[in-house]
Amino acid sequence: MVTVVVYFGAEEWDGPLSLREMYSDCSEEILRYAIDYRINLITPSGLSDSEIDEFQSNMREIMRYIKYSKDKKLARVVSQEQRFRSVDRNAVEIMNMATGSNMKISEGKESVDVCIAIQEIREEGKMEGKIESKLEGAIIFAKEMGIPSEQVKSFLMTKYGKGDEEAEDLMETYWN
Repeated sequence: MVTVVVYFGAEEWDGPLSLREMYSDCSEEILRYAIDYRINLITPSGLSDSEIDEFQSNMREIMRYIKYSKDKKLARVVSQEQRFRSVDRNAVEIMNMATGSNMKISEGKESVDVCIAIQEIREEGKMEGKIESKLEGAIIFAKEMGIPSEQVKSFLMTKYGKGDEEAEDLMETYWN
């Protein structure tokens, strides 16, 4: 029997790879009685693209997505590989959890076109940036016009549906 540990982080693994490494603060005299077990570790960042290609399931897309998730090449990698056109919804959920992505998974759909999902995330980001820019301008303008901060905060909550904490954060960022 062989135990394999799969690390789903995009960063390099910086933890111990054996029990002995975990007990680095113990004296050598005690360690000589300890049995050492090595961890067989698989990390996305530690695999070459050809090694990732050897996976025979959605694990291939999961590992490649995680590997490039912090890289500007992600959109290019995803758009160039046909396999990303139809990825199982469970695999996309793992990708979302492991990388903090927010790819939408349509209700009732069993697969996701990851390329389109990334484009949608980019569009949402652009839209959020435009809204944030408008709110910044409105808050600064209101301050210059002498409108009380409580009134501006209330406006953000009613007109833009911001919660109390979010409106407070906006005011703190742009009012001061």
